[in-house]
Amino acid sequence: MLRVIQVALNTSDLAVSLRLYSEAFGFQNAGGQGLWGSAIGTQGLPPESRGLVWWMVGRQTFFQLEFFHHSVPAQRPLPADWRPSDHGWSQLGIVVEDFDRCFAALKRHGVAALTEPVDYQGQRRAAIRDPFVGVIVEIIERAVAKDEAAKGPAILYARSSVSDLASARTFYTEVLGLGVAAAEVLHVPTHEALWGLPGAQREALVVRVGEMYLEIVEYRAPVGRPRRKDYRASDQGIVNVALGSRAKATVLSALERVRAAGYEPPKMFEGGDSISGYIIDAERELEFAALPESLDAASGFVASNPFYT
Repeated sequence: MLRVIQVALNTSDLAVSLRLYSEAFGFQNAGGQGLWGSAIGTQGLPPESRGLVWWMVGRQTFFQLEFFHHSVPAQRPLPADWRPSDHGWSQLGIVVEDFDRCFAALKRHGVAALTEPVDYQGQRRAAIRDPFVGVIVEIIERAVAKDEAAKGPAILYARSSVSDLASARTFYTEVLGLGVAAAEVLHVPTHEALWGLPGAQREALVVRVGEMYLEIVEYRAPVGRPRRKDYRASDQGIVNVALGSRAKATVLSALERVRAAGYEPPKMFEGGDSISGYIIDAERELEFAALPESLDAASGFVASNPFYT
């Protein structure tokens, strides 16, 4: 079965993003690499492109946050009037075990919640606009029993705004074969105020992928705007979400179904039991990847040395 194994983000300041996600949320260092040539060309960028990539992990196994900062081509910021209703991946939900400590750490970094917290299903929730990645991060409280050891943060969901929810439903449920969950498992319409869209009119599809959810939303008010026509995978924001498996055959099967639906990854990487391919469609920014467990440490899925502080 496919599962979400990665969310990739482009940050305007790599070092401070690593510090923020470490100190405020509790993600751990999992190492990094320099990227150039064919290693970065799989994202549809020219071969002269270069940049840095760094990984962080929480309590979820076989899952990572991947932070990029490209120097060539130079990263371009999200539009000054960007809204979370605009098309593409726009939001993450992070579950933390100490809600108050998290916001105290964010305050030290000059980051404040967009609204006062609300309670939903026994959990406090509030949202910030990540000052370096540019997107919305919803912070969700996880109650920890007294006899339960703290295990760190987890990503609950990633959210994408699309222009046609019916088309997205076909893609995620029929092409990829993902199961539909109740939309209310994540949000109700009044939650839109948390990220600055009070009174927004939207329809949502929620699919379960392993331990995470993908929330796909079509906004009718305010109407979502398409990404810039000259969009590059080096631009600020959430680049993509990676769906993967330990089994290469599972990913190959998914890629074949994606191709049959009319999507062609721009470039594929394949070696041994590993394979990866990207879709850089305007509303289907996805990576498909198979990775054997033996490559976890080298690929940033295992915590390494703590950051120097």
